[in-house]
Amino acid sequence: MLKKWSLLLLSVSISGCGVVYQGVTNSVDSFSQSQVFRQGRHASLTEEELMWAQTAWKYIDNNTQVTTGLVNSIDNFPTTNMAGLADYLISLIAAREFEFISNKEYDERLTLVLSFLNEMDLSYGHAPNKVYSTQSGDMVNYGNQPQDIGWSSLDVGRLLIALAIVKRHSPEFSEYVDKAVLRWNFCELISLDGELYGSMIQDGQLIRYKEGRLGLEEYTSYGYLDWQIVPEKAMNIEPYDVATIYDIDLIFDGRDPRVFNVLRPVYSTPYLWMGLEFNWDKVGDTTSSDSKHTNNTLAAMADAIYQVQEARWDNERIYTARGEHVVTGEPYFVYDAIYGLGTPWITLAEDGSSHDEKALVSTRVAFQMWALWKTDYTDRLMTLVKELYDPQRGWYEGRYELTSAYEKSISLKTNAGVLEALLYKQSGKLYKANKSKEYRDVKFNSRFDHPGKCMVETFR
Repeated sequence: MLKKWSLLLLSVSISGCGVVYQGVTNSVDSFSQSQVFRQGRHASLTEEELMWAQTAWKYIDNNTQVTTGLVNSIDNFPTTNMAGLADYLISLIAAREFEFISNKEYDERLTLVLSFLNEMDLSYGHAPNKVYSTQSGDMVNYGNQPQDIGWSSLDVGRLLIALAIVKRHSPEFSEYVDKAVLRWNFCELISLDGELYGSMIQDGQLIRYKEGRLGLEEYTSYGYLDWQIVPEKAMNIEPYDVATIYDIDLIFDGRDPRVFNVLRPVYSTPYLWMGLEFNWDKVGDTTSSDSKHTNNTLAAMADAIYQVQEARWDNERIYTARGEHVVTGEPYFVYDAIYGLGTPWITLAEDGSSHDEKALVSTRVAFQMWALWKTDYTDRLMTLVKELYDPQRGWYEGRYELTSAYEKSISLKTNAGVLEALLYKQSGKLYKANKSKEYRDVKFNSRFDHPGKCMVETFR
């Protein structure tokens, strides 16, 4: 049972691991010039779409802990992490936008989260721990036992993005967001040459390690960029290789697995987040239209991720919407890879073992592709997944590719992903760059009242 919950809790982090294998080297220039004209879905929600959103909010309502205001990352299991907290914050904005909650409830819920962030214990006093109890707010391990287990710079980056979105939607809370983040030591999260670093505790010692994979590093870097911290190496897609499936080129992480013993499957999630939250734009872009994407390379990579899944349907008549997800029984969590270990359409556990029978048409990925690409194929996907829910508990993880059976596990990540897709449809990209003076700017520029941590000036 402890193994089950440990793996499930690891699954709701975005910092998992595994192996990458070499493909065919190519130039990225062709990707950055290969954008297609993309038409997403932009309109007020229909009655049916509001019902979809209400079903997703049911999960959050059921899993909110009254004492702390935190939300369980897995149904009825009382822990969360910084990526889960980010999911909840975006869901909270959606709930207010869709008028599921009053302004007063929104204020109360957001206040509890910001109070937690301003008061929570930090791993070694540096950065948020990887896991917290949603009942007590204390640092715990993956088995929900009290323990400092280190931090994840990827999860922190995801939270920074969500907090930036909160500040744009609720600027009255900007001061309290900044006060929480100013507690952290960014020099423990990012090296001087701009790489993201996580940590773990081994034999009582704090061990730092390089964290990330192609796609996730580029996405989470946007959270640090919002704080004017430039994780230069994390933003650089090199080294990369290219795999070709159905004549579509996919860039994948080219780091040698004999040196970097981490799992690097190609899957949809970071590219979808980049579209929903940033429209595949540069972080400071406030003027371009939704059909123009000023981060050309990541936009083209996202198009390839979508197109190859649609092409699988066109060529093999297999519905495909691939992401990472929880499964019932061992191995409890898998990556449905578009490409991994030198193989297309492989499903991988954290230890690198293959479990192709566990592949899903992911509810979350289907909703998000449907929001970002207005096509006949995404309409077909929505027809396939729109009944995959329990009206009293929320949306299921998805439908098995092999048998059509439901995977009835229920998670915050999936339900928040549904809400985020629908919020994008109604409101457009979620992040908006802010140029006005904020609390953090005053602190950075003060000679006598600087926050005292290793901060932005180190990276400027």
